[in-house]
Amino acid sequence: MTGILLGLVAACGWGVVDFYGGVVSRRWPPLWVVLCSMCLAALSLLVVILLRGAALAFGDDGYWAMAVGTLGVFSLTGFFRLLARGNMAVSAPITALTTAIIPVLFGILRSGLPASTQLLGIFTAFIAIPLVARGSENVPIQVILRNAARTLWEPILVGIGFGLGLICMDQIDAEDLLAPLFIQRMTSISLLLLILWLRPGLRRFQSAGMSPLLSQLRPVFIYLWVIAYSDLAANGAFILATQRGELSIVAVIGSLHPAITVLMAHTIDNEQLHRAQTAGLALALVAIVLISLRCWSEC
Repeated sequence: MTGILLGLVAACGWGVVDFYGGVVSRRWPPLWVVLCSMCLAALSLLVVILLRGAALAFGDDGYWAMAVGTLGVFSLTGFFRLLARGNMAVSAPITALTTAIIPVLFGILRSGLPASTQLLGIFTAFIAIPLVARGSENVPIQVILRNAARTLWEPILVGIGFGLGLICMDQIDAEDLLAPLFIQRMTSISLLLLILWLRPGLRRFQSAGMSPLLSQLRPVFIYLWVIAYSDLAANGAFILATQRGELSIVAVIGSLHPAITVLMAHTIDNEQLHRAQTAGLALALVAIVLISLRCWSEC
């Protein structure tokens, strides 16, 4: 049961990141949002590590943390490319579903099939995730399926990257997560700086100076902190969840984070819920109940 609860914490954290990341991305370039939030998280982790006076242990967990940071950056970069094309009604459901399927298949191959009620919950979640991930675009499902054939490979690759990142998190065994989380973020920061350096858009920032970006820092600073700590909490909760539960179960629970984003958009921004999203939210709740039934019966 602890693994499921921690998986729900991870889903809530990633849902908050997605929501406020979207809010800040309306004012800043998305890659800068990711970079600044990761810098804040890394700075906070470094302060805690220094206050504790403990040395960073770089073992196998460090290599897995570097893999998570690398996969996360390239997946995020690909996801932002899809966002820029404005075709997320097609791309987001495919990406979200692929992200969930990859670690579930890995977990089943490694540990076998879960209980029948949990297996039914997994299939229910596979239906719920793409429904809630469609966003506010009221695009008929037949249009999504028709267009998916032409644009299938890119969102699938992005989803595979995110899914492999979840598998790498599952390999981290450390009870003290400060070092792996810090290494993950430093890896991501290094790669993001390299990507931004190679992007032509950086030359425009260099010629204009950083003042246009910094002038908008104050209104979004609190959001950057929320993104940084929510992502830290989500990653840490997911790693702990995989240590206490099966990856195939925890990954499905964590992949329901689009439902949290949709609920926040509805509650805070008064965005209208479409019928598909409402159905997806209901199915997500059913999936959580089905997956938890066996755990409740054993408690």
